[in-house]
Amino acid sequence: MEVLKEISVIWSLLHALIIFLFLFEPRYAWKKTMTVILATITPLIVINMVLFTVLEINGYGTLMLVTLSLPSCIVFWFLSKYRDGRFFFTFCMVDTTVLEIVYITNILNHYFTPDTYIVMFVVRLLAYPVLEILVYRKLRPIFIHVQAHTKRGWGLFAVIGFLFYVAITLIMTYPTSVVERPHQLPVLIIMFILMPVIYLHIISTLRRQQMVYEQSQQESIMRLQVSNVTARMKEIAEANDRFREERHNFRHKMKAIASLAAAHQYEELFALIEEYEEDLQKTKIVRYSQNAIIDAVLAIYIKKAEKAGIPVKLGFAFPDTFEAGESELATALANAIENAIHACEKLPQEKRFMEIKVLCKPKFIIMVRNSFDGTVTFDEEGIPQNPEEGHGFGTRSIAAFCKKIGGQAEFHAEGGVFTLFMHLK
Repeated sequence: MEVLKEISVIWSLLHALIIFLFLFEPRYAWKKTMTVILATITPLIVINMVLFTVLEINGYGTLMLVTLSLPSCIVFWFLSKYRDGRFFFTFCMVDTTVLEIVYITNILNHYFTPDTYIVMFVVRLLAYPVLEILVYRKLRPIFIHVQAHTKRGWGLFAVIGFLFYVAITLIMTYPTSVVERPHQLPVLIIMFILMPVIYLHIISTLRRQQMVYEQSQQESIMRLQVSNVTARMKEIAEANDRFREERHNFRHKMKAIASLAAAHQYEELFALIEEYEEDLQKTKIVRYSQNAIIDAVLAIYIKKAEKAGIPVKLGFAFPDTFEAGESELATALANAIENAIHACEKLPQEKRFMEIKVLCKPKFIIMVRNSFDGTVTFDEEGIPQNPEEGHGFGTRSIAAFCKKIGGQAEFHAEGGVFTLFMHLK
């Protein structure tokens, strides 16, 4: 029955690789990444299979750190997108989780089928696929998101994972197998329970930290919206004051125009009319939408773009009513235009441009197009990523808003032009 033991070892190593890849973010294309992994990890697995067969669990357990874990860690570090605490925490978490299953099945097999390896084989055969399903469906979406948007705090967590690895390995194998020291089994069981609890708590803490940050960002945007509306209302009030003043002076101006016309002083008449027209233009308010919040956001950000020397091409046809909340729609627009302004500001003056168009028929679509420096990366959901700390929330917020109302956000980057389409309802 030695073959069952060998199969179960290969099965464990294979699934350790699969689980790690579920949570791993490569810096290269997946095709290149997998080629390097197969070329390096496969020989490692073969070598360690031979060592395990020769040395058995007692001799191999502590040696595995040097012969398998360390070399594979170096390979994946080279391939990793995140070469910091995020990588080391992920590596240690997967390694120790798989190692825990290995050790638990070894103990169970010793007590139930010591000569056949049937329990070891069956439990591992079932446990790893179940673990993979849980990791892929439950943990992966959260973990990938947290990795991408939380950069601090991972180093200490990686140290915790490494210490777990060392602790359970020593308890399990040093100075002899723990099954020969049954009085230490309760300590090992406590470690087996404590380790996943700590890992889940760490991930939950990181996720809460990210949610608090996103909430603070959302509150900042809402405060900015209120500020925009206040500024817009002030602008309208000032225009109304100027209009009332012009209306008050209108009778006197008409008399002046009539006098010049009666005296046939046409040059003076045309000059006076032109002067009056300039005064009248000062009372004009450009309205982009009949909705006060959206109009305020557009007015403020379009003015901000123009002050930054960005030529803005506009075309608006908003629907009369919105299925989406006006505040959320205004927030999405603010994020889109502000991102476009930031992208344009990185370019020389002559290369800056922005285009904002809104269509309501046959479908409600918002398009924001702008020039950019040609450098952008997308995550697996097609959402642009910003490597700078504290950035990238705007595009995620836009995508989440569109998804919430049953629409879709599309991001395209080609030829130095970035385009966002918001398909809404």
